[in-house]
Amino acid sequence: LLGCFRLVISPQLSAHGVREEPQFVTVRAGENVILGCDVAYPLNGQPYVVEWFKFGVPIPFFINFRFYPPHVGPEYAGRASLHGKSSLRIEKVRSDDQGWYECKVLMLEQQYHTFHNGSWVHLTVNAPPNFTDTPPQYVEAKEGGSITLSCVASGNPKPSVSWIREGIEPCVLRNTTQPGRTDRGAYTCRAYSIQGEVVHTTRLLVQGPPFIVSPPQNLTVNISQDAKLDCLAEAYPGNLTYTWFWEDDNVFFKNGLRDRVSILVDGSLIIGGVKPEDAGRFTCSPSNSLGQPPSAWAQLTVQYPARVKDMPPAIYVAIGLPGFIRCPVDANPPVTLVKWTKDGNPLRIEKYPGWSQMEDGSIHVAEVTEDSLGTYTCMPYNALGSEGWSAPTPLVLKDPPKFSIVPGGEYRQEAGRELVIPCAAEREFPYPNITWRKVGKPSKSKHNVLPTGSLQFKSLGKEDHGEWECVATNVATSITASTHLQVFGTSPHAPANVHAAVSTTWVNMSWEAGYDGGFEQTFSVWYGHLGPHDWLSMSVPAGQTWLVVPGLEPQTAYQFSVLAQNKLGTGPFSEVVTVNTLVFPISTPEPLVLLTPPRCLTANRTQQGVLLMWIPPANHTAPIERYVMEFRLGERWDILDDTIPAGETELLARDLIQVTSLMYIHCFIRRQSC
Repeated sequence: LLGCFRLVISPQLSAHGVREEPQFVTVRAGENVILGCDVAYPLNGQPYVVEWFKFGVPIPFFINFRFYPPHVGPEYAGRASLHGKSSLRIEKVRSDDQGWYECKVLMLEQQYHTFHNGSWVHLTVNAPPNFTDTPPQYVEAKEGGSITLSCVASGNPKPSVSWIREGIEPCVLRNTTQPGRTDRGAYTCRAYSIQGEVVHTTRLLVQGPPFIVSPPQNLTVNISQDAKLDCLAEAYPGNLTYTWFWEDDNVFFKNGLRDRVSILVDGSLIIGGVKPEDAGRFTCSPSNSLGQPPSAWAQLTVQYPARVKDMPPAIYVAIGLPGFIRCPVDANPPVTLVKWTKDGNPLRIEKYPGWSQMEDGSIHVAEVTEDSLGTYTCMPYNALGSEGWSAPTPLVLKDPPKFSIVPGGEYRQEAGRELVIPCAAEREFPYPNITWRKVGKPSKSKHNVLPTGSLQFKSLGKEDHGEWECVATNVATSITASTHLQVFGTSPHAPANVHAAVSTTWVNMSWEAGYDGGFEQTFSVWYGHLGPHDWLSMSVPAGQTWLVVPGLEPQTAYQFSVLAQNKLGTGPFSEVVTVNTLVFPISTPEPLVLLTPPRCLTANRTQQGVLLMWIPPANHTAPIERYVMEFRLGERWDILDDTIPAGETELLARDLIQVTSLMYIHCFIRRQSC
């Protein structure tokens, strides 16, 4: 600014031809200051006029002549006065007083250079930061809406303005934002300069549903103690109501619990005198009628002494079969000991041959006889003790159920046809109950158990294929009879036991064939990179249950699955196997030689049977585990022997049908078919 003024203002000459340099004065806002005025001529007794100008204002704001009251502009009224003969005193300096000032002294009796007296003064007013615009102390906003927080400060030098959240976390705050519940809290605007600092705090209140700041924690208490589950929530507006649920029921609607619970103002749930039945999941849900209420849950565990629960009125055991004399224990922590009495006397199990006590306290009887007759009581214990003896319970001997009709070993039927598999039990009172169950994966098809106990399929489906068990049950025990159901005329079943032998650039897949649906089946191996990918497939030669997949990338994850198909269609994919190919070794490995088939299989008829002989494979890189010999009559291959030791090279097959048959042998390495 000084350089600028030197360009536009010509300095006045003094009596000696050179005017004094400008003065620079610095003062703090609110203080008093004197702006000096240089005069080249004596003022004693001579009439003169003193004028003060502020740069940018065309007329003087202060004029003083002799004894007359000075003329003062409105901005300086009450603050400006003459100091000495021509200097100016300004009281309570303000920030807007800053700038260039010029004084002029008019010598009324001088005839030359009358306006060459005076000088320039630059006044700098240092002011601490001061806010000129701040947001209100409290600001409300709806969650997901918009809000503006504006903060403007003035001062000299110009202050820097920053925002601080919650007093400790510096933040970059956009003036316009979409507030969420995490944005709530105190925001402090700070204006700072070397002259000082000022702060202004605004608390942002975000209207929205509550959020839980202190969720309930899993709690374990002993029986009869009080339990407290915390659930502190915050929200604006804060008209919170808390609802607690036991499992899916409101705690005030659950019998046995509603009279012992209370909810505190802070959301905590108090359960007085807990009972074992109170154990379970408790869920807290605070609400202020805005949005979807949140929820949080915790598990309440109740510990109590061991007790007998639901002791039956009689203990039934099957005579002549293994049996159990059970004590229905309910305990937390787990039971550690169960004592028994028989006919009012302590039961000494060691006196009864074949009797033993199980870990759960039950008595196992190897063979039930009349020695088991009697009246029994039991008392369980855990770390907290026991609630006492059970009620006396008599033991009753019963004959086990007996099958009058058992199903055959195997049934073979075409899909879509009807089939009835017989099963019946002897009709003695009380009558045994007949049920059927499928071993392994349950069947979803429609099947019925007839009043006679037989199993009826009105329309056989593929999922009905497999092992079935007929179960006859009376009050003492259950017996089972099993059968195999073969449903043909379907697509193949999924291959099982899929394995992968991994190398750097290839994987040797092997599997066990599922049921072929009654027709010859073939396989294909599907594979691809782990993750989203397009599956590739390779066909497997007929009759083979292994395949080498070449051309893979080293040190890469792949997924594999096997698919079977016959003339009726494809079956389901096998399980998906994930493997990682190996890393290339640093040293050059010896060439890998895959296992080749056994050689020169011959068959010679002898008086004892057919003597089969062969020569081991020419090449293999790992020890042979065993040989498997298969044969077929027609299209189906069956296993003749799958446990031939690796060192054997011949097998005597006895009792073969006198029909020309085909033989096939293959071997296993490290449990992989090859």
